[in-house]
Amino acid sequence: MLQRHWRSAVHWGVVGVAVGYLARLVPGLAGQVVQATGPLEHLRWEWLVVAVLCGVSALVLYGELHRQLLLVGGARLPVATVQGINFVENAVSTTVPVVGGAGGIVYAIDQLRRRRVDSALASWSVLLAGIVATLSLLVLGAVGLGLAGRIPLTLAVLLAVLIALGAAGVWKLLTHPAVLRRGLRLPVVLSRWVPGVCPTCRRTWTERADEVSGRLSARIALLRPSAVRWLGLITLAALTWVLDYLALASSVAAVGSQVPWGALLVGFLLVQGSIALQIFPGGAGLAETSLLTLLLASDVAAAPAAASVLIYRSITWLGLSLVGWAVYALWIHTAPLHLHRHPPELTSARPPARAGRAASGQR
Repeated sequence: MLQRHWRSAVHWGVVGVAVGYLARLVPGLAGQVVQATGPLEHLRWEWLVVAVLCGVSALVLYGELHRQLLLVGGARLPVATVQGINFVENAVSTTVPVVGGAGGIVYAIDQLRRRRVDSALASWSVLLAGIVATLSLLVLGAVGLGLAGRIPLTLAVLLAVLIALGAAGVWKLLTHPAVLRRGLRLPVVLSRWVPGVCPTCRRTWTERADEVSGRLSARIALLRPSAVRWLGLITLAALTWVLDYLALASSVAAVGSQVPWGALLVGFLLVQGSIALQIFPGGAGLAETSLLTLLLASDVAAAPAAASVLIYRSITWLGLSLVGWAVYALWIHTAPLHLHRHPPELTSARPPARAGRAASGQR
């Protein structure tokens, strides 16, 4: 009985650990609630609704970015399916310690493969979505700091242009078939140490690394978004960050404080940096401290500042993480089974061998 249901048991164990970790954060949040009791009693609910809508919409737009990348490769999945994967990936990456970022990527790729998306497209779409979003944040952050007067505007524009041109140049270089093939060879060889990989596939990837990397590079080389498609992808990525920033600004407005736009931008970038560092899941501790410090330095009173941080992090971190884990729990028994398929290098090598044996039998 246990052997038949061990996968479900492991999945439920993951849910239990994740929810348990979030529950550990409650005492700290309760302290912030006590400190922010006054502002929360006079909450401006219209701004709270705006903060919730902006926070949720930001994650939904990131999921749409992911779906548009899948469409480039010809994979047409339902919007609800892609958004479900997106919400769970976000929950894993922001609540699982140390390996959350990698775990979220692995989960997303696995779920796409379960839905018959080929491995190359699944990996490419997941990784490229993160890269496009990160580069968009860097460009928007540089321009925003310039407009807010935190750095010279000329320097801000120069940084934004350099990031954009550098990204375009790296894209051209990495998508060159020869460069791409050589670049993929090492990951293919290293895949032999990935746990859970079929032993036959692992042996094939190791022994025929050049052929495997050549096939993958040929597949990825076909995934070239048009100029119009690139414009749409970049717009989606940029709007994701704009909405997230507006969720933070609305959280400040919800407690009746004046929004310090420039300082809030610096705080927002520090929050995203602390999340990206993965020192603590979701930047726990670092994000709240840096954001609270910036608000206090901008002459926001301690209680409203604490309330603003509490509202923003409750929406964009804890709230969205809980929704993601709820989807994960729902999919434990409803997600399609993964039907493993050997790589084409292995299957294409079998027919000639059978043909050779048949021929020798006829003689």
